[in-house]
Amino acid sequence: MTSTGPRPDPLALLQRQEEQRLPWLVPVRHSRMAQNPFAFFRGAAAVMASDLARQPHSGLMVQLCGDAHLLNFGFYGSPERTLLFDINDFDETHPGPFEWDVIRLAASLVLAARSIGLSEKQQGKVCRRSVRAYGEAMAEFAAMPFLEMWALKLPVRQLVDQHENANLKHHLQQVVATALRRNSRQAVSKLCVTNANGDLQFRHEPPLMWRFDELPSPWLSDLDWHQWSESIYATYLAQLSPTMRHVMGHFRIVDGALKAVGVGSVGTRCAITVLVGDTPDEVLVLQGKQAEPSVLAPYLNLSAPEHQGERVVQGQRLMQTASDSFLGWGTNPQGQHLYFRHFRDWKGSVDVSQLDANGLRDYGRLCGWTLAKAHARSGNRHSIHAFIGDAKPFARSMMQQAFIHAHHAEQDHQRLVDAINSGKLSASEVF
Repeated sequence: MTSTGPRPDPLALLQRQEEQRLPWLVPVRHSRMAQNPFAFFRGAAAVMASDLARQPHSGLMVQLCGDAHLLNFGFYGSPERTLLFDINDFDETHPGPFEWDVIRLAASLVLAARSIGLSEKQQGKVCRRSVRAYGEAMAEFAAMPFLEMWALKLPVRQLVDQHENANLKHHLQQVVATALRRNSRQAVSKLCVTNANGDLQFRHEPPLMWRFDELPSPWLSDLDWHQWSESIYATYLAQLSPTMRHVMGHFRIVDGALKAVGVGSVGTRCAITVLVGDTPDEVLVLQGKQAEPSVLAPYLNLSAPEHQGERVVQGQRLMQTASDSFLGWGTNPQGQHLYFRHFRDWKGSVDVSQLDANGLRDYGRLCGWTLAKAHARSGNRHSIHAFIGDAKPFARSMMQQAFIHAHHAEQDHQRLVDAINSGKLSASEVF
């Protein structure tokens, strides 16, 4: 669908999202989004979806990430214990026209470039190089046999060793070192204490960390937290493969808590659960996130799984070359859809503030290549390559749109700040 009328009120779109969210976290969401225009952009996928739907598109459908900004690319551990780089957030994944992801990535690069003080000329160069990398990669994938393209991975050690840009290489080395320390043991040491019975227990630090046994009973459908957790866990186990059910049979739940994460997800029912294995020092932390309909769904008359958690999981598996073994979905006693994944399993992402112009440009190229790989797996790579043609004019066209969306994000961010300052929207000192 397209429209030439005025843009919908962006703050109204955000407030509509918040109607079903945890009320004590809505002010936290506002404060996180108010930090700067890039932070607003990260939390406002619903606003950009509305804007994208108002313009013509190619009609070339792929499995979209739906929120392909540059900080939703990053590092994680494969099932074979190799550190990989890929898209790593799929809350908004949905079938749609390929260029919607490209434009969102391009706009995020413009805003990131502005956040580190780059000139408009440099912003354009960073943006164009990323989109050119996407187009050139799609040409490469179109020339490959399907199975060869399908199996492509980007091992991070190879990426770091072969990279020539000193700024990006040094930062990637730091991020990789940090990512390799991020695992369940590290999460437990940071987030848990040992109670009087010797069991692990999450720290209760509201509003950002709220242990299940401290929640008002209506939030748990008047069940105690053990019953609540085991009910959800049973729905998760039911859809796992027999092999993973065998693995999970070696662990038991010992505690759970709501934990606010990200920017756009704040206020959704996002929880972490700590499980202990056959010996006390063997721990596993799972994250369960509420899966709401994709922000793209209202604008695309396309089928998707009825269970929103399944939508996220299947979209992730389709776009990533290798995915988390613990991925799965389930339903809580209130009927809300959830998906699950391994928490902090070698996960890491770049810090834009540590990059210079050349570092951001090269990182954008890496993201462009990665996005093209994800789209080539799910869409018709030959048709997309033919539509793009020469990658340079395509990059200029996408850059023009990216600047428009970056301008919208800056204006919308100021409206949010003004609404907070006037008292129309709540904010939090803890965020």
